[in-house]
Amino acid sequence: MEHVRGLVDSTLREGGQTAGVSFSLEQKVALSRYLVQIGIEEVEVGIASPLDRELPSLVSRCRGEAGVKRLSLWCRCRKEDIACALRLAPEVLSLSVPVSDLHIATKLNLGRPAVVETVARSLAKARAAVGYLSLGLEDATRADSAFLREIVAIACENGVDRIRIADTVGVATPGSIAAMVRGLRRDFAVEIGVHMHNDFGMATANALAALEAGAHWADVTVLGLGERAGNSRLEEVGGYLALQGGRPYATTLFPALARLAADCSGRKIEAHQPVIGAGIFACETGLHLAGLAKDPRTYEPYEPTLVGARRQLSYGAKVGRQGVAERLRQLGLCCQEAQLGRLVEDFRGQCQDLGRPLHDREVLQLVAQYR
Repeated sequence: MEHVRGLVDSTLREGGQTAGVSFSLEQKVALSRYLVQIGIEEVEVGIASPLDRELPSLVSRCRGEAGVKRLSLWCRCRKEDIACALRLAPEVLSLSVPVSDLHIATKLNLGRPAVVETVARSLAKARAAVGYLSLGLEDATRADSAFLREIVAIACENGVDRIRIADTVGVATPGSIAAMVRGLRRDFAVEIGVHMHNDFGMATANALAALEAGAHWADVTVLGLGERAGNSRLEEVGGYLALQGGRPYATTLFPALARLAADCSGRKIEAHQPVIGAGIFACETGLHLAGLAKDPRTYEPYEPTLVGARRQLSYGAKVGRQGVAERLRQLGLCCQEAQLGRLVEDFRGQCQDLGRPLHDREVLQLVAQYR
């Protein structure tokens, strides 16, 4: 995917909107520092609003202390908000406007013509004052396709650099978002970004499908923090792009960033959570253990060390003759072939009774009975 320009991390903005989460200024700077060290291309640090008195300090510290080079601000298409954003001179200004009829009528109490006028006026006001201008289309996946394309055309006429498709309530599928991206790439000379929500558990898949279909950018948040069920997970999307696509993200830092975000948000990282879980390289199935012993690539998508993890092989009730023999070899033990069948049966039986693999001492005691 050579066309991909990168990821937009929205942990500080979208992630900060998670119910029950309120990042302090220090936490925001610390999260930004990790994002820079990992190599995330764009960091969306907040919402431009005159009501946010902390925002100027946050922008300054993210640049100076965290080292953010491509800083973006999310902004409504309101005169006072745009003015607030421009005073802070972000590298990227991400305007946002609802484009579904439901949102236009309910949120804005307007009609389509007023939205068209708002987009043209807002882009014209911001275009000359910012180096890179993005327009987010809220609820795009439930919008009328003809009206969505009308808005994109107006945006392109007014010099927008990126169209950001928002799957606001997470109803897109990999197929539908890929089709939308391909259509926009075919008909408009503009960069495409996507902002996927996880209401049906497809945010990561949708982000990757969009990138494969031609999108240049995908939004992510650490741990998938965000409204309701959250968003595309940085560790999953970034992990896939790096470990399967060769993108140079510092994946060994993913667990530390995830732990920081978990501490800041009161979340728990499950042992089996993809990429960052402590137990994702644990194995105790005989067939898989045999394959891993011969060549780890048989049952692992990448080396554990690439994400700061380690392989955890357990020999318990799920192993057969080969697994028991390997367990004995690890301890420098052996058993006569004629007795191995009975030993395997006893080994598996004790593990089953205990509900866990045998400790070294217990294996030694068991083998001693067959000498």
